[in-house]
Amino acid sequence: MQKRFSLTSLTGTLQFSYILVIIMIGLTLALVIWRGNSLFKEHEDLYKMRSMKFHASELRNSLNHSFMLLQLYAQYDTAAHAEEMYYRTAIDIFYDKTKVNFDSVQTLSKGEIEAVLEIKPIMNELNEKYDHLRKFSEKGDPLKNYLRLDMIGLVLRLNKAVGAFILDEKNKEIEAREILNKKIIRNNVFAIPIFIGIMLTTYFLGRRALRKVVDGLKSIYKPTQALSQGKIPDTIVIPPNEFGGTLACLRQLSQGLDEVKDFAQEVGKRNFEKNIDSFPEDSELGEALHKMKISLKEVAKTEQERSWQNQGVVEMGNVIRKHTENMQVLCDELLTNLVKYVNAQQGAIFLPTEQGQKLVLQSAYAYGRKKFIEKEVRSDEGILGEVFQDAERVFMTDIPKDYAQISAGLGDAKPNCVLVVPLAAQEKVLGVLEIASFQVLTEVEIKLVERTAEILAASISSVANAEKMKNLLEKSKYSAQQMSAQEEELRQNTEELMATREELERQLIEIKSQVDEKDYIFENNNQAFAFVDPSGRILRINYSFTQLLEFSKEELLGNPISKFVPDLRGLNKHAKRDSEKVMYHVYSATTRSKKQISILANVTRLEVNKEILFMIGLANIPAEKEFEKETKAASSLN
Repeated sequence: MQKRFSLTSLTGTLQFSYILVIIMIGLTLALVIWRGNSLFKEHEDLYKMRSMKFHASELRNSLNHSFMLLQLYAQYDTAAHAEEMYYRTAIDIFYDKTKVNFDSVQTLSKGEIEAVLEIKPIMNELNEKYDHLRKFSEKGDPLKNYLRLDMIGLVLRLNKAVGAFILDEKNKEIEAREILNKKIIRNNVFAIPIFIGIMLTTYFLGRRALRKVVDGLKSIYKPTQALSQGKIPDTIVIPPNEFGGTLACLRQLSQGLDEVKDFAQEVGKRNFEKNIDSFPEDSELGEALHKMKISLKEVAKTEQERSWQNQGVVEMGNVIRKHTENMQVLCDELLTNLVKYVNAQQGAIFLPTEQGQKLVLQSAYAYGRKKFIEKEVRSDEGILGEVFQDAERVFMTDIPKDYAQISAGLGDAKPNCVLVVPLAAQEKVLGVLEIASFQVLTEVEIKLVERTAEILAASISSVANAEKMKNLLEKSKYSAQQMSAQEEELRQNTEELMATREELERQLIEIKSQVDEKDYIFENNNQAFAFVDPSGRILRINYSFTQLLEFSKEELLGNPISKFVPDLRGLNKHAKRDSEKVMYHVYSATTRSKKQISILANVTRLEVNKEILFMIGLANIPAEKEFEKETKAASSLN
């Protein structure tokens, strides 16, 4: 082991240099402080002289200003506002400025300057004169005589005394400044050699220490360069000097980086079980690597759950596309596939009656007879009624005792969780979907059920609106034919026209109101509808159609429907497929913002006044991002 203060070692050299420089700097600092205190006192005296000179000058100027205003008041005392402009201002200047400046001069001089002692009795007399002047009520000649005989002499004496004081202080200031400058020059001459000595001593000691540092740095340059280039050194030799500890740390770092390399290779193989022992978990790097390992596991799990959810949405969508002709088959197949996909044990779909007072069991999977003997419940009672009325999901893990039992191979058992979600489309609840399971559903499984409910609700809404519109059009066609027959009858029976005029007018008014009502229903329907000719050219659309595709009415009318929904070519083929059962099929549409959206569409062939028209109904299928936003919003509300 080397001696502590050995000059042959880097540590001894640095310690000796540090102590020597500290001693020299301490001595220099003590001298500088001693000389600085002396200079500071002299500079403070110089500043005091300048301040006394300034306040004395302000005293003289303010007194002259005040006396001048008094003379103006004595001369123009009859003028308007003369008292306020001259007399009051003069009094205020004397008390607010002249006396204040004199007090400042007295304070700075501490009563030790003879000139100040000469000024003081004059100021006392002036103060008495101004006090008397405050009570002076006469104007004109008496005031002029008072100023000329009693005050002007005092003002002149004060001006002379103050002038002599200022001149004397100015000479003292010049003399004090010259003395201060000489002392500063002597201090500089004294400090410069000491500073040069310190710099030279520091230079030679630093150069000696630098030589030792350079030799040590050369020994660690090679492994450090290899690490900076992403290479791990094979061997690192540790010398017995101050740099040995650094090289030992570099060797330990190299071993740790080698383990990190192996860990990265295992992560690339999706193996997250390998540990890194070189960096403990309580260290910053070890903690960061441990957190990275956990984050990678979570990312892999999230990707797996998202893939599982998206695959489920695709499968449920395929089920809907395959069974759009029959509502019962659609509900049965969708419910069966959904229950199996989320590993649940029971499921049911309830749809409301036309009056909306009851919920009727439309489809069920694996439910026993005990719960649904009557197969309908009131729409304002129980959990189903709560979900139907509030349009919000209910997820229960604390299941009531009287809830339905799940039949298994070894007997009946109560489910561990129940999920009830609304079938909502366009802010309207069209039914309720219920899922029961032994295993508590995860948030990912709940989101899949909610997305499936959205798609099913959109399909149910589209079918219901299409049937309603078709009935309205058939009724309109019948009314038009009836009107045509009535007109023909009127032409053939002109003689009876006058006798039945009132009755016919009443019938015409009723028919017109029916047509207006149909037009109003068409224009304000939440479902998007369009009428096109056999070539596919758009003839008429409602407001919901423009909102769905984000185009204006003028941009849509006259254009072929295939421009916006490319797969809607050959309308006779689509109408023939949809003629037997009014169900919707999934298509891809292009919006104004060039965004591709999935929609449900139905094509109906009509013949109005011997002209062939096609009625096309569209419905939106909620996108995944919109559904996720709605789900997050619902979760935050819950």
